[in-house]
Amino acid sequence: MKKLAWALLLMFFALTMAPMVHAEEVAGAPRNLQAEREGARIFISWEPPEGNVSVVLYNVYRGTESGKLEFYDSLPGNFTAGYDTEVVRDQRYYYAVSASTTAGEGPLSDIVVVDIPSNDFPVMVMSIILTVVVATLIFAYWKGKGSERSP
Repeated sequence: MKKLAWALLLMFFALTMAPMVHAEEVAGAPRNLQAEREGARIFISWEPPEGNVSVVLYNVYRGTESGKLEFYDSLPGNFTAGYDTEVVRDQRYYYAVSASTTAGEGPLSDIVVVDIPSNDFPVMVMSIILTVVVATLIFAYWKGKGSERSP
């Protein structure tokens, strides 16, 4: 019985002397969020949050109104960029990103805005193109008629 008591006492002291394992803290907000249109998609990039934290996931939030962002996608912690390929023409998108560690999800980054223009050509450009095409056809027809010789 004495041996068991001594073993328990030694184990207790060993555990109290062992370094305490600290839980990782929640990450701050990702920094320098940028978003820009690349054709029919939007490229989003950011920098990791400040501090010595291990980011497990980045959560991307998106919305069509500034105050109504919804979860859009998650990316692994070693990624600091991604694409939004589900965009609609003639729409404005708002983006923010958060970082998640084993302790939980941190705050959102600053919000960035990207406008997706419509797919329509302006009326003025279409009018000019149509005028040039018609003028070329008329000139070609006139030139062809004038080159015909009578027998």
